[in-house]
Parts: sequence; structure tokens; C-alpha cells
Amino acid sequence: MIPIELELRNFLAYRDPGPLSFEGIHIACLAGPNGAGKSSLLDAITWALWGKARVNAPDELIHQGQTEMQVNLTFDLGGSLFRVMRQRKTGKRGVSLLELQAWDTGTDSWRGISEKTMRETQQKIEELLRLDYDTFVNSAFLVQGRADEFTTKTPSLRKQVLSTILGLSSWEDYERRARDRIAETKTGMHRLEGRLDEIDRELSQRDTYEAELTAAESTAREVAARLDAAEKQWANLEQTRHALVAFQRQIDDLTRRITSNEREITETEKERAIAVTQADKEALKAVLGEVQKVLIDLNPIQAQHEKVSEKRRATAEEIARLEGINQALGPETEPVKARVSVLEAATEPVCPTCGQPLTDEHRKTLVADLEHEINVRREQYRDNRDRIQELQTQIVEFDRKRSELEVQLAERPGLEKRVGELESSLGHADEAARRVEELADMLKRRSGELAGDRLQREELESQVEEAEHRLRAASLSQEDLDQLRKTKRLADERVGGARQKLGALDAFEKQRSETLVERERLANDLGLYEDLREAFGKRGVPAMIIETAVPELERSSNELLGRMTDGRMHVRIETQREIKTGEVREALDIIISDELGSRPYELYSGGESFRINFAIRIALSRLLARRAGAQLRTLFIDEGFGTQDARGREHLVAAINTIQDDFDRILVITHIDELKEAFPARIEVSKTPQGSQFSFT
Repeated sequence: MIPIELELRNFLAYRDPGPLSFEGIHIACLAGPNGAGKSSLLDAITWALWGKARVNAPDELIHQGQTEMQVNLTFDLGGSLFRVMRQRKTGKRGVSLLELQAWDTGTDSWRGISEKTMRETQQKIEELLRLDYDTFVNSAFLVQGRADEFTTKTPSLRKQVLSTILGLSSWEDYERRARDRIAETKTGMHRLEGRLDEIDRELSQRDTYEAELTAAESTAREVAARLDAAEKQWANLEQTRHALVAFQRQIDDLTRRITSNEREITETEKERAIAVTQADKEALKAVLGEVQKVLIDLNPIQAQHEKVSEKRRATAEEIARLEGINQALGPETEPVKARVSVLEAATEPVCPTCGQPLTDEHRKTLVADLEHEINVRREQYRDNRDRIQELQTQIVEFDRKRSELEVQLAERPGLEKRVGELESSLGHADEAARRVEELADMLKRRSGELAGDRLQREELESQVEEAEHRLRAASLSQEDLDQLRKTKRLADERVGGARQKLGALDAFEKQRSETLVERERLANDLGLYEDLREAFGKRGVPAMIIETAVPELERSSNELLGRMTDGRMHVRIETQREIKTGEVREALDIIISDELGSRPYELYSGGESFRINFAIRIALSRLLARRAGAQLRTLFIDEGFGTQDARGREHLVAAINTIQDDFDRILVITHIDELKEAFPARIEVSKTPQGSQFSFT
């Protein structure tokens, strides 16, 4: 990772200083007075990449008086450009934003590659860098006041840092995957062992299953024999039932024929009796004479009926005439009544109806004449009403008499019709005689057929009775047959089940062989995965890699430490330690020696301890810069020169120049003026009322 450009807004001492470009810089010095904000620039880089800085609380990184801040860092990684943009807003619920972008050479623009959440995006950044914050500050970033970050750690933590620098985390993943495979393999073997137990239990049942099959086959044969006999018996019964149905149908047909013949014989006998009568001419003539005599006797009655009808008609006409007169008398009398009322009410000597002079005497005479006229009309109305009632009584008597005559005349049409029929019969008497002979032959023939049908029906009824007797005597029912069939099916199913169990045992034998082979394969795999887990573990390949890297780390540390101490001090790193029990354990002990011998790190002075720390940390940085994968070819050195005398500072500067080819970018922070000129490029940081500013000199 090589920083290209840094943009700050409201970050610590900075408000909006504009972008800080690192392009073209190989080694540069960040100079300025204490508190100007030199270390803040490196804090901005670590906060942009990992969300961490020397201050733990992110709200403390916001410029005083402001509510939000933002840091954008553009960096080169393996020839590709990336940009991290991290923001923070204060409040009851502080809000943080993180965005990761990549430069798209096809469109010459930034393309967002952030994940759904900040946590996932942060993980993606660390996967790109292949470096976390703790490893960074223990190697490539000598933080102010924390130069001994690595040397003061416990041996196990130092070894963990070295493992991270060497990119050994993948071996931890390999070890975890090997452990997972071991667990899966053991689970598989346990499952196979359980399956083998199940198979063995099933195979132990072979004798039982064979005995079960023998018993089931015997029972099935016995039931099959019983069912076969029952099926044959049932077939005979079915045949009898079908015959019974056929007999019944024939009986029904014969019964219909017998009934039809009986009806036809009866009708023929009636027809023959009629024909016999029609063929007797003397009888016909006698009957005809009797009917004609009755008709002659009805003629006087017919004349009397006509006379009564005529009288009734005349009486009805008289009633209608009188009713018409009475209906006219009422309207004609009303004007006369009105005139009388007017005359009686008049007081003037003038007639109110005609306007002529009218005396009282004359008025009284006129009124008397009019009332007499009214009385005459009333008398006539009453006389007419009485006459109408008398005539209506006569009408009733005429109707009664006419009804009696009509009753006597009612048989006349029938008699006349009978006369016509008798005359016609006399004309066809000879034909009727021939019909009598034909009908006699027909009766004889049909009587013979009827007798034959009755005899045949009796025979069929006897056969039906015999068939019904056989069916009633049968001991087999449909329910019995169904039960036998069900028993046979169940017996066959038991045979099939027993055979299936034995067949399954053959499959179990095959499964057992296959399972044994699979268990053997898993056992071999388990041994392999155990070997891999040991190889991938801390005492395996990672330990070998560390063993290989330690000499290089020692050589690089001693090269720098010898240069800075004129060869007086030496570092030795031991990766194993023997404990009291005599057992050897993995470790990463740092042993320092000088002309006085080996001494603990804590016994060295501030300047000496800084040179030791500096040498080891630079060695770690060089190792990190050359590791495979994501290379961190940047070194940050924050102060430390104040602990050194003039000669010590010269040695430090010389050491930095010695390692410059191992890094693409080295940034050194100092406030010591005489050191500014020791570096080819300088970034001056100064305080202003608008916040800290930086400039290149």
C-alpha cells in the first residue's frame, strides 16, 4: 500500500487544508512545532484505512466546534488505485459512513466497490491490504511514544505479529479447515459405525426371516386351496343365479303372453257374441219393430212439448212488454211531480212554467189535475207489476212441464240411432254369420296357445323353485368369498414381506461391504487430515516459515543496530524456549547483548532502547514490504529523535537512508530543526486561526 493523496476536513487540528499529494515523494520529513498536527496526518491515514487512531473515541477526532469530519485516502496497491472515504457525524447517535472505491481505467472514473454494511466494507479493506491495524502499528508505523510496541509485547503476541507480517493467517484458515474436515470425517465415521451396527442387527435376523417365509408360504398355499374351492362353488352359484334370472325372464314373458291371450280371448268371445246377435235376422227384425213402435209413441209427446214451448214464448214476450211499460212510467212521472212542486211553491199570480196569468183557483185545479195524472200512472205501474208476477208463475209451470216432456223425449235420438244400426245390421247379417265362424276358429287357436304357455310356465316355475332351493341351501356367501380373498391377499403380502426382508438382507450384505470400504477410506482421510492439521498448526509449516524468517529479521535488525551503535549492540531472536519441565515450547524471545554481555531490554537507557526498537521495527517493516500478496511498501516514523544525541541522530538518518530502497515511500516526523535538512523533501506543518496547514519546501 502506497499513499497517493490525503484529503482532510475537520480532522483534529485541520479544518479544510486542501489535498496533500504524496506523488513524487520517496523520503520526506514532516516538520513543524509540537502540537502543529504532524502526527495527525498519520492518524488520518490509519483512521481512513482502519477506523482507528491514537484516540479511541472517533468523536474526539473531530475538529473543536465542528459536528462532522471526513478523511479521503487514495492509495496504490499492486499497481491499482483505490480510495477510502470515511465520515463521522456527532450527536446522540453518532453516524459513521465508509465507502471504498476503485479506479476504473476503462471509464477513467471511480467505481464504488463497497459492501452492504460498514463491517463488511472494513473487512474488504483489510482483505485488500492483508493487514490489520495492530500489525501495522507494530511494524510499518513507529507511533510517537510507542516505538517499543513490538518489543514490550509478550513472546506469544510478538510471534502473532510476526505471523501476520509473514501472511501466515492463511495457514490458520488451512488449520481450521483441516479441523473441520477432521470433525466431518469423525462424524461420518461415527455415522458409518452406527450404520454397520444397524446392518449387523438386521443380518442376524436371517434365520428368523427364513422361518417366517416358510410359514407364510405354507399358510398362503392352504388359503389358496380354500379360495380355489370357494371360487368354483361360487361360480356354480353364479351360474344358478344367472339361470334363475333367465327362468324368471321367460316366466315374465310367458305371463305377459298368457295375460295378452286371455284378454284377446275375452274380447274375441265378446266380439263373437255380438257377431252371433248380428247374424240373427229374425231377432233383429223384432227388435227393430219394438224400437220403431217406441218412436211412434213419442210423437204426441213431441207435439205437446212444442205447444208448451210456444205458450212459454208468448208469456215471456208479454212479461217483457209490461216491464218495458213500467220502466217508462217512472221517467215520465218525474216531470209531472216537479211541476206540482213548482206550482205549490209559487206565490205570484203568474204560472212559473208557462208565464201566463194564474189565479189561486186555477193553480189548485191545475195541481189537482197533475196529481190525478200521477196517481193514474202509479196505478198502472202496480197493475203491470202484478200481471208480471202472474205471468212469471206461468213461465215456471211451463218450464216444469217442458222438462218432464224433454225427459221422455231424451231417448229419441238413441232410438233413432238404434233404428239405423238395426237396419244396417240386417243388411250385414250374412257377413256377420261368416265373422262368427272366423272368430270361433280364432278362439280355438288362441285357447290352444294359452294352454301351451300355461304348461310351459308351470315347468319354468318348477325349475325356479329348484334353483332357489339350491341357492338357499348354499353355505357360501359373497361376504365369505370376500373374506377368503382378503385372507389370501394378506397371506400373499406376508409372503412378499418375508421375501422382501430376505432380499433386503442381500442388499444389507452389499451395503455392509460398501460401508466397510467407506469407513476404511474415512479412516485413511482422518489420518491425512490429522497430519495436515499438525502441519498447518503453529508448530507446523507456520513455525518453519517463522524459523526461516527469523534469521533474516535478526540479520536486518543487527545490520541497522550495528550501524546505529557502531557495532556495540547485537539482537538475537529465539523461537523456542525450554520450560522447567524440560518441554520445549514455541516462543519469540528477544535477547540483546553488547560489550557488557546480555542484558534485559528494560535495563537499557531511553536512547539505547529506542535504537533497539527502531532496528527491530525497521526490520519488521522491511519484512512486511517484501512479503508476498499485498505488499506494504510504506514506512512511517513518528519522532524518536529527541532521545538521541547528535551522533545517534546521524546514525538514525543513515539507517533510514540505508533502507530507502526497500520502500517506495518513507515519511519521518520530527520537530528538530537540524534534521529537516537531512531529508530531500519536507512537508512543513503550521498552526493558523483557520486550522493547521501544510506546505512543501
